[in-house]
Amino acid sequence: MRILITGGKGNLGGRLAKALMARGDAVTLFDITNSAKEDFPELRECRTVVGDISDPESFLGALAGERFDSIVHLAALLSAEAETDLVRAWRVNMDGTRNVLEAAVKFEVGRVVFTSTVASFGTGLPEPVSVDAPQWPVSFYGAAKVAGERLGVYYQQRFGVDFRGLRLPAVTAPHGAGGGASAYCSHLYVDAVTKGAYAFYLQPTTGTAVIYIDDAVRALLGIHDADEADLRRRVYQVNGVSPTAEEMAAAVLAVMPEVEFTYAPDPVRDAIVQSWPGRLDDTESTRDWGWRSEVDLAEMTDRMLAALRAEGG
Repeated sequence: MRILITGGKGNLGGRLAKALMARGDAVTLFDITNSAKEDFPELRECRTVVGDISDPESFLGALAGERFDSIVHLAALLSAEAETDLVRAWRVNMDGTRNVLEAAVKFEVGRVVFTSTVASFGTGLPEPVSVDAPQWPVSFYGAAKVAGERLGVYYQQRFGVDFRGLRLPAVTAPHGAGGGASAYCSHLYVDAVTKGAYAFYLQPTTGTAVIYIDDAVRALLGIHDADEADLRRRVYQVNGVSPTAEEMAAAVLAVMPEVEFTYAPDPVRDAIVQSWPGRLDDTESTRDWGWRSEVDLAEMTDRMLAALRAEGG
C-alpha cells in the first residue's frame, strides 16, 4: 500500500513508518521538519515532504501527482503546548484535520486514520469509560480531537471517506513528545536513567490511562488494516495500563531503587491529567478488529529502561 503519515517525523509516526516499511508498504512522511530521529535511520529511505499541515496549499501539494491508499493523521499540537498558543493550536489541530479530510476527497484517498485521545473526555465518568461516553474535555487539545472525530464521521457520511478514529491513552516511549501534559509518562524514565532523579509535576495519586508505544503502533496497524465490513463504528478506543504517578515511580524503583522521585504539582498540568479517565473500555476494538494490549506496567518499565540504557543513558 501507499501510505502518507502526517507528523511522520515524530516519535509515533517514525515507529509506525518503520513497521509499515518492514512489511513492504511505500511510506511518505509529511512534517513541519525534515529532521529524522537518530533512532529511525530507516526513515531516510522514505519520501519526505516538508510542509505546514495547517496550510491547505502546502498539504495538497504533498498529494499532487501521487496516489495514496491511506493517510494516517498524527500531526497535532499537544495539550500543554496548545494551551500556551491557542491560535496556532487552532490552525494545526482544527484546520489541519479539515485539510487532511479535504485532501482525501479531492485525491480519492481510500482511507483516513485519525488519532484521538483519552483527553477527549472530562471528569466524573464511570470507569472503564465507554466509547460512547459524553465528551466534555477541559483542554483545547481534547476539544479539537472531539471536533476531529465528528468532522471525520461527517466526511464519511457526506463524501464516503473511509474514516477511522482511534482514541489512544497517553503514549509512553523513549524520547516521547514533550508538548503534552502526559509527557511525564516518558520523561520519568529518561530522567531516572540519565539523572537518577525525577520531579513529577503531578500529585502522587494523579494518573491516567497509559499505553506503551509498541502497543500504540500495533493498535494503529490493527485499525488501519481492518476490513471495513467488520467495523461497526467509525471511532474506537484502546487501553493499556492505568497507573498513578506514584505507581509508575514504584515500578522504576523495583528495578532501580537508587532513583529519587519527588512531587511538585503544577496546577495546570495536574488538573489536565486529573480530568482524564484512568481506563478506557476497549471491548469493541477487541470484538471488531482483534485488539488486545500486550504490555503491562512492569513490561513497559523494563522495555523503557532497557532502551534508554542501550543508548548509553
